[in-house]
Amino acid sequence: MKFRDVLDGLSNTIACGEIATDLGDNAITTNARYGVGWGTIHNNPAHCRDQAGWIDPARPQFWDPDAAGTGSNGLRTGNADWKRGFRWMDTPIIYTGFNCILPPNAEICFGGAGDFDTGACPPSSRHQGGVHVLMGDGAVKFVTDSIDSGNIHNGVVMRGQTGNRAPGSASPYGLWGALSTRGMKEVVNIDDL
Repeated sequence: MKFRDVLDGLSNTIACGEIATDLGDNAITTNARYGVGWGTIHNNPAHCRDQAGWIDPARPQFWDPDAAGTGSNGLRTGNADWKRGFRWMDTPIIYTGFNCILPPNAEICFGGAGDFDTGACPPSSRHQGGVHVLMGDGAVKFVTDSIDSGNIHNGVVMRGQTGNRAPGSASPYGLWGALSTRGMKEVVNIDDL
């Protein structure tokens, strides 16, 4: 891909961003919840947030280990290799990537039970209230956790879908989603926040 392929403009398109590395503390931003079902996560990226008791109400930055399950259908408690920031040279999104569906520092939630899985995997940091992203033009911006994320319950845009979920559709995830696309004619400016 060349710069000319970023039709929305380099200053309006996120190139990469930061992720926090798992510390073994059951954080929703570094320890993924697995096994919710591919159809479930594709139809509602905020599924893990919606499940009563999965996120600890007293400590909303952490999973409730008693309610979230473990292993292939829950949290990875003993397998550090499947945590955020580990195996940094491997390709699955859990290790080094992110998507702009849920807002920054939100929970990580996957459809299946493997590290090559799909789901909601937002960027994360240990900063208070947001994350740093690198824009295509080289500018580093701080994006707050409260950025307009549109409808986080809207199903994902993907092959085989119709309406606002059809390939080529504008992101349903507000300004946050628009900043992650390169050519959907969603010309926005992060400085206008």
